Amino acid sequence: MARRLLEADGLEQGNVINLARQIYDWERGKHFPRNWADTYAKVFKIDPSELFSTGQAREASSRHDPAHDFEDDDMKRRALLSLFATTAVAAPFGHEAERLRAALTGTLTTEATTRDADAWARTAFDHAHEIDRVPPAELLPDLLADFAELNLHITRAHGHVRSRLVDTAAQLAALTAYELTVVGDPRGARRWWRTAAQAADESGNQDTSSNVRGKAAVLSLYTGVPELAAVEAAEETIALSSRPSSGLASAHSAQAQAFAQLGRLDEAKQALNDLTRVFQGLPAAVTKDKTSAWGWSEQRLHHVASYVHTHAGDLDRAQAAQDSATALYPADSFLARAQIELHRAGGLIRIGDTDTGAGHVVDVMTAIPSAHRGDSMIRRTAFTSLNLASTKDARRPALRDAYAMLANTPA
Repeated sequence: MARRLLEADGLEQGNVINLARQIYDWERGKHFPRNWADTYAKVFKIDPSELFSTGQAREASSRHDPAHDFEDDDMKRRALLSLFATTAVAAPFGHEAERLRAALTGTLTTEATTRDADAWARTAFDHAHEIDRVPPAELLPDLLADFAELNLHITRAHGHVRSRLVDTAAQLAALTAYELTVVGDPRGARRWWRTAAQAADESGNQDTSSNVRGKAAVLSLYTGVPELAAVEAAEETIALSSRPSSGLASAHSAQAQAFAQLGRLDEAKQALNDLTRVFQGLPAAVTKDKTSAWGWSEQRLHHVASYVHTHAGDLDRAQAAQDSATALYPADSFLARAQIELHRAGGLIRIGDTDTGAGHVVDVMTAIPSAHRGDSMIRRTAFTSLNLASTKDARRPALRDAYAMLANTPA
């Protein structure tokens, strides 16, 4: 760092050691680099006001908040200098890297622009495609860090840019709720679903409002809430939806599965028919999306049909739906494929072939990569399938072994 400053200032014979000592003092906040401020800005191609402020300029450094904390600004600037100096030697990592990066963002961010809105939309898009592929232990921290940073940009945005950023925040909040459901934190998930719905409504994006609520209704089926609560949440989504959308499809999906679990099979089949009708009216961009959280492609339709027919004991239709779904799921959608196989096991158990079905549950769960084996949604699907056993088969050794295996699977 010292050498770069000397080169930028044209001082080929400067004392590197002495300057390095001064840099260390600047990083600790011991001195202000008065004579080197412009040079620092030149090296990093940043306006000097973004790095340092003195006197009158300091008084006016924030036009966004009259009660701005200038001591916090100084802390962030020192962290910024430290980051620049550190990266000249080695890239920081882990928690410390994120802390420093956040400090840098807080220092550099001014009013948010269309370019920021575009960048954050791409970030949300990427995260939506990581669901079910990246383990929650990796994805959740990323989602939370991005949500915190996005919040900073929202406070510095206006008009259409702010609406777009709030819409992205709604998507990130919903994905966070999704992952909290996966890790078995339904209370935390409910809070994030509320935030997601509120942000979606404020953004004015009707599709996002519908998508968030529809997805929340479906995932509530994996949290142990009463099935009728999922039905009511789905009804709210349907009432808010004026055209076919991923959210509307999810709402009918939630109703079909909830009624199937309740044994109200006529209503489950009617909801499945409604879902098929909505699916036929979905935009191509939605039906062709096989990998993101917001897509609603054909395999999802077969997935719901599999669930309904499995609970109805209609093994032929259930197996046909399962085969169709498996043929359409991408090869790396191993969790979705596992759910379909658990439906298949449930169908066998439902018609009385309990030992074969219970054994299949064990095989499916064992084949899931260890990082995903504690997935709460997968575990709930497995329990639901095992619970389809009749009273007379409830104490069969194969069934008891399957329950024991699930009980001993780390959550």
